[in-house]
Amino acid sequence: MANSFDTRFNRLADDFERDLHDQLRARSAPAGFSDRVMVRVAERRPAPRKSRPSWFLWRMAAVAAVLAVTVLGGLEHNRQQRIAGERARAQVFLALHITGTTLREVQQKVSDTGAAQQDNIINQTH
Repeated sequence: MANSFDTRFNRLADDFERDLHDQLRARSAPAGFSDRVMVRVAERRPAPRKSRPSWFLWRMAAVAAVLAVTVLGGLEHNRQQRIAGERARAQVFLALHITGTTLREVQQKVSDTGAAQQDNIINQTH
């Protein structure tokens, strides 16, 4: 029984090898085959590929982005400094106004007190 299996297997393997050999045997191309292939190649022009930016372009884009952020950050810092300076200036003017008003009030009181004392002195001498 094992012997009959081996015989059938060997016959199938031999048939397979023969068929494979026949299929893989070199044959000449049919007439006009190369011309038809060349026509098809000419018809099928590949669509232009969008080339990916090279690493150099990516690096330049990154440098440009960092530069833009730095410049914009500097401009924003300057703007905030200017606003803080304007606020401080306004506070100084307010303080000067308050001081001036207070000094005028004190001067008025001193003048009023001095005038009252002079009146008292004048009244006492008369």
